[in-house]
Amino acid sequence: MDQGFERSVLVGNNTGIVSTGDNASITQITLAPGAPKPTATVPTPPDVFGFHSGKSPVFSGRIGEQNHLQGILGGPPGSVAVITGCGGVGKTSLAAQTASEYRGKYNPVWEISAGDATQIEHGLSRLACRIDPGLVDQPSEVAAEWARAWLQTHDDWLLVLDNASSPRDVRALLSQLPRGRFIVTSQQATGWHHIGPVLPLDVLDPDAALGLLVTIAGRSALNSEDLSDAALVCEELGYLPLAIELAAANIAQTRTRPRHYLENLSAAPLDVLIDHSASEDSAHTVARVLQANLKRLSGHPLTEKLLRVMAWFAPDGIPRSLFFRMESPQAVRTAVGLLAKYSVIRWTEGADEPTLNVHRLVQKLVIAWSRTSPDGTFESSFTATDILCQALGDEDPEEGFKPRWRHSLMPHVDSLTSKIEASDETLGAAALYRTSAYFLLRQGQLGQANYYAKRAHRVMVRIGAGPSGSPDIQNLLGQIQFAAENASGATEHFKLALNEATPRFNEDNQSVLTYRVNYARAILAGGDHSAAISMLDDTVSDCVNILGGEDPLTFTARACLGLAYETSGDIATAMSLYSQVLFDRLRTLGLNHEATAASSALLGGVHLANGDPSGAIPYLELALGVRVRILGSDHLDTVTSRNNLAVALCEVDEPHRAILLLEQVIDDAPDIFAPDSAELTSTQERLASLYISTGQPDRAISIYSQLLENRIQIIGVDHPTTLATQNILGFTYSAVGDLSRAIIFYQQALIGRTRVLGPEHQDTFNSRNNLAYAYKLSGDLTRAIPLYEETLQFAASRLGPNDPAVVNMRDDIRSLRAQ
Repeated sequence: MDQGFERSVLVGNNTGIVSTGDNASITQITLAPGAPKPTATVPTPPDVFGFHSGKSPVFSGRIGEQNHLQGILGGPPGSVAVITGCGGVGKTSLAAQTASEYRGKYNPVWEISAGDATQIEHGLSRLACRIDPGLVDQPSEVAAEWARAWLQTHDDWLLVLDNASSPRDVRALLSQLPRGRFIVTSQQATGWHHIGPVLPLDVLDPDAALGLLVTIAGRSALNSEDLSDAALVCEELGYLPLAIELAAANIAQTRTRPRHYLENLSAAPLDVLIDHSASEDSAHTVARVLQANLKRLSGHPLTEKLLRVMAWFAPDGIPRSLFFRMESPQAVRTAVGLLAKYSVIRWTEGADEPTLNVHRLVQKLVIAWSRTSPDGTFESSFTATDILCQALGDEDPEEGFKPRWRHSLMPHVDSLTSKIEASDETLGAAALYRTSAYFLLRQGQLGQANYYAKRAHRVMVRIGAGPSGSPDIQNLLGQIQFAAENASGATEHFKLALNEATPRFNEDNQSVLTYRVNYARAILAGGDHSAAISMLDDTVSDCVNILGGEDPLTFTARACLGLAYETSGDIATAMSLYSQVLFDRLRTLGLNHEATAASSALLGGVHLANGDPSGAIPYLELALGVRVRILGSDHLDTVTSRNNLAVALCEVDEPHRAILLLEQVIDDAPDIFAPDSAELTSTQERLASLYISTGQPDRAISIYSQLLENRIQIIGVDHPTTLATQNILGFTYSAVGDLSRAIIFYQQALIGRTRVLGPEHQDTFNSRNNLAYAYKLSGDLTRAIPLYEETLQFAASRLGPNDPAVVNMRDDIRSLRAQ
């Protein structure tokens, strides 16, 4: 007999429990007295409802999400709705609120913590004991298994599986129980496609967030200033429901004003966000809920590093490609994917390039925690600074960063600048501020450019670069003042740059030559033509001798010399120099270069200013084409080129081409000009005038109406420009045949001009005549004739009673009286 047969349970007198096979084990459960009842014989008790928190009286702002869930839960048995989102966003509250709506329709309605298999077993055991209290004395495993069997034999129930760690933890249970409905909540954002439709839950909208805070804090305890500050509290908390609930409870409990809560949050964010004095659950604080979510990232060094760096950026619209500078693109994609998987970040929907959103409280806590660590914040802030500095200066599309994306970088620079402490600012920070200032200067955003240039100067002075910071910083400050048409301020900064750089680098250094060119430009702007020409003439010669005749700085110096001659009135010499520079730049830099576009625009501008629009148009078209390609449609220089070309086209009687250009300018204007800027309003007026001259007065009405509204708000109803806009709007309505509206605006203009300018002013005369003509066209001669008589009296006093115009007016009035 072989050995295997000898071990058979069939041999000998074996009785009871036997095990076979190597390493076999037995789990023996001794049932409590009284076996569980068969599940099919146990009816559903009334109103089996098991939630830690049921329907909340302060729940708000999730109507669309509730409708979405109800659409799923109203479906056939086996329907599953999955809610995902970061900790504290309100997944459990939404599930509880929605489930409460089904109390009475479905039974049981039961919540089970689903963080792992043990929690699920415990939740099922509790449900079994609620259905059949006789199971209380049974082991938990027996009660849980009984609950499964009971759910398999009954219909119309709803389970909420709360805070599931992953689809794997709930998939087995869902497959066993096809006769009910489920809501699953999880911080894991992906992997649910085999389970059911997913609802990614976002933060509250601002109105709902403010309503939640006010409801909890008590409306009667908040004045109008408090309400404004409360809205700022909601914004600072990123509209996260948990954070707003706890903030409101704290404000109510401690009688703190929202403004003081904001101050505390700014000064000690970790203390505020970990405070549980206003909560019944010490683990239910913003810091601990978010920290529990972040623990999932432990063991993934790059993911943790990325999150620490992202904390310095603005919360929204972070280009993923920025981080390709830290590790390989594939490693970054994998790490970012993990962050998205656990709802630490979200993808920006509809973005051209993958961009990320990080909740601002996650950022705030990551920075606060890093400041308490031995390494502090230096490494992550330095990395963020370096990434942004490289990206702002990156012009090569092949490196994975398009120049047009640079516009989206400044919010992240602003964010880092607001978060970094002065003691942590290094040479890298100064370089970022300087790069940002140059970028903003090129965009025409002079106020922000000046802010960053001064901040760079402050860092350089602090680290020991001397009172001037550095020649480059002084040169930058001079360029900003020059662009702001502050010639004296620009001259002062350029002179400081030149005086400091010359002994340091010698006179043949390229930077010194650059500062000489800029200094001469500032002198020219100050009105000293002869001094500027002399200095630039010498500088051009030095550039040729030191750098060579084909160096870009040589071209720049020669173009500035041309400007000096143009300003002094020597147009022929200026145009000769401009033409030479354009030819040299086309030959050496090529067509698609910003400097080439600048030269072409300059030459076109000279032709246009000197009465040669036909000669200007080819140069202006060339400049515009280059700038659209390399700078983008919404760059200030591109917009300027469009405007100049439109002016030239108007002068050669091509209004329809001009209209297309000006329409594009106005489309791009919101990103470039303030609503009341002279550049924008002049463009709007030119376009409206072209609409009228080309027989499209109806299109001019909307422009003039917007101009009138802006001017009433900004300069007032009695300003002569506002009154002139009312008058032209009356003319435009008259042109479209709407005499009733024309009369209204003519009346407003006449009343205003009479009050502000006086009855004898020429503009008042024009308004009186326009109104009289409108009355005449409408057939209201009883109102038209008295106004014409006033106009006649005014004209006779100025021109004399026998002037042909006065005689014609007198005859017209007689004709009207005869009618």
